[in-house]
Amino acid sequence: MGGYDGYVRREWEMFEGDGARGRASLEAVGDAPVSRVLDVGCGAGQELLPFVRERGAAGVGVDNSPDAGRAARSLFAEHAPGARVAFLRAEAEALPFAPGTFDVVVCRLALPYMNNARSLSEMARVLREGGVLLLKIHHPRYYLGEAARAVASLSPLSFVHAARVLAAGTLYRVTGRQPRSPLISAETFQTEAMLRRELVRVGLKLRREMPDSNPSTPSYVIEKGS
Repeated sequence: MGGYDGYVRREWEMFEGDGARGRASLEAVGDAPVSRVLDVGCGAGQELLPFVRERGAAGVGVDNSPDAGRAARSLFAEHAPGARVAFLRAEAEALPFAPGTFDVVVCRLALPYMNNARSLSEMARVLREGGVLLLKIHHPRYYLGEAARAVASLSPLSFVHAARVLAAGTLYRVTGRQPRSPLISAETFQTEAMLRRELVRVGLKLRREMPDSNPSTPSYVIEKGS
């Protein structure tokens, strides 16, 4: 199975095969009450699994793909038929939910493809006071690795893509404004300093790294409120 459907199903299988990821998500929120969880850029929605299975929460997944929710509904019906989940197509920059709707928001490796300021503002808006955002990003090291692999495999298109993202991220880092020009990639990297700059604007605070954090794709536990 190929294309988007095959990709998100493989991501589901990888998550299910690594129990530590689900445990880390639950440990990140501790004993705080969790009744509603949102996964932004959800794919197959596997990040919802530990919360809907272990905590009995209701899960919502949003993705901007035209196929959003198709694989997720099928996989949940097969592997977690009692889970309370819903999936819809939506943009992270305009989430269709009331303020403070969710106790937990998850966004893993989707932020690089979004308007960072608007998306983080929306995630903060729909997160309740004291709620937790679990966020994974692409550091510039990720794209430097992509560029090195492109050179090694003689893949000029991959090299150009990595170079354009690095250029966009550098401008974003220096100016504080994410480039939105057809001449420069809309995709961007993030660093911890860049992320903190955006978070403070929307009332979010980075607390700590998650166990799966690494230099190329750091993962963070972020909280709303003091």
